[in-house]
Amino acid sequence: MLTFYGELKRSYKIPAVILVAGVGIYLAGTVADTTMFTRVTLVAAPAAVSISCFLTSKVYGHSRVFGRSCMLLGTGYAVTFAGEMAYFYYVDHLRLAEYAALGDALIFSGYPFMMAHIVVNVRYFVERLGAVQKLLLAGIPGFVLAGYCLVLIGTHVGDSAYYYIPFVFSSSILLGLAAVAFSTFRQTILISAWFVLLVGITLGTMGDILYNYASTLGAYSFGDFSNALWIASSLIMIYALHKHRKSI
Repeated sequence: MLTFYGELKRSYKIPAVILVAGVGIYLAGTVADTTMFTRVTLVAAPAAVSISCFLTSKVYGHSRVFGRSCMLLGTGYAVTFAGEMAYFYYVDHLRLAEYAALGDALIFSGYPFMMAHIVVNVRYFVERLGAVQKLLLAGIPGFVLAGYCLVLIGTHVGDSAYYYIPFVFSSSILLGLAAVAFSTFRQTILISAWFVLLVGITLGTMGDILYNYASTLGAYSFGDFSNALWIASSLIMIYALHKHRKSI
């Protein structure tokens, strides 16, 4: 029988290497001051995931479940890529800070597509969620959001703190859905793919939390550790799609 711990022993190595690579890019951006390299990587990462999703959808013949869900995930990352491009061109290059809201709106719009990717998979294989799955779905977002708000208590951030809460909450819902999906597929041939995907989404959520906290305090820079987590998350998502294709 496939178990969580057995799969952990088989599947952690490549994601761990990818995380180390992401940290290496982060160190390159901070120590060697190669901020442009870090910025371009942040833009290219969601584009690479999106392309990988669309190619995977084509492999599955745009099927009702896997093909459709990969198309949704690819669309979510494509929208995220558009948001990163808006930041790269308008905010970073032209110094037009007012376009930051456009970048934020696009990035935020990517979350529903990513959530839909998981929902399509889970609903096809499970008619009704179990008690543990419901607890994960409600508990993870609640825990993440409560922790984020507790950290902000006592800091003098004004109304900017409320601006970033929807981003943190959406990211945590995505993480909760990923945990539910892993619990759904943990005793199937897809356990490895969903374990890796869960790792990728977890790192992405951690990156979102760090970024939003730093932005709330006005302390974000390209040397922020959230960049390493975002880059690693995208690369791990690509690897998860590869494992999904190999598992079917």
